[in-house]
Amino acid sequence: MNNHYEVIICDIWGVLHNGKNYFPRAVKFLKDFIDKGGLVILLTNAPRRSKNVRDYLLKMGIDSGICQYIVSSGDCTFEWLNTLNSSPLYHLGPAKDNSLFDNIKINKVNFENCDDCICTGFFDEYNESIEDYESILNNLKERSITLHCANPDLYVNKGSTILPCAGLIAQRYEEVGGKVVYFGKPYSIIYDQVIKRANQILGKQISKKQVLAIGDGLYTDIMGASMNDIDTLFITDGVHKEQLDEYIGNSEFERNIIINFIQENNINIKMPKYIQRELDFFNYI
Repeated sequence: MNNHYEVIICDIWGVLHNGKNYFPRAVKFLKDFIDKGGLVILLTNAPRRSKNVRDYLLKMGIDSGICQYIVSSGDCTFEWLNTLNSSPLYHLGPAKDNSLFDNIKINKVNFENCDDCICTGFFDEYNESIEDYESILNNLKERSITLHCANPDLYVNKGSTILPCAGLIAQRYEEVGGKVVYFGKPYSIIYDQVIKRANQILGKQISKKQVLAIGDGLYTDIMGASMNDIDTLFITDGVHKEQLDEYIGNSEFERNIIINFIQENNINIKMPKYIQRELDFFNYI
């Protein structure tokens, strides 16, 4: 990889860990790339600021060397929050995301009285469904409130459990006619930020041809990099694992089968340059 790329932009959840345990071979892959002179920037749709993401990764036991540079959708969200001043804001999301509001003055109110809304996820992703949010979304829609989504992901795998994310609420809000602003992948604003960060770290303008994006989300990681003319490595044993395992069945794990899956699901992306089950030094297809 070092012969072809100077920078790796790597997703976190689904590539480096599954929400419970980190993947040693993935960590070793990135550490080896850094040791050979490459730059790794972790890019995540976590609705938390990069410092909090780093603390989480270090607590999990991931090598500090690959956690040095992180850009999160929470960082992008925080920049927007700084523009609100005293505008009444409704936080649609769990208390665990309250670190997003650290060191900033926010006028939090209930949904009936807000002028702005930030969505970071389900209040209880283990026990709730999207139907539980109909009354809130309908109220916001009736008052033409824009919903700002801090995590465009629809679902995430935590171990063997599939959990809904803020993107699912935002998707539903659009379905009922509401307006949504997204922070994070696949939207260009976060890729502009990460390329800018790479240029600052390296002290030069980096060509996108020298950048590889690694991720497990076709609609976020791979689509976002594709829209920004960045080569991709698609990890199949992430958020799409269950769908892909059913699609592949007893067939061999081959590139043409994965490409067929992408095409049959009408996912409008430039096809991944590399495909692996999990991030490792070998077994690219």
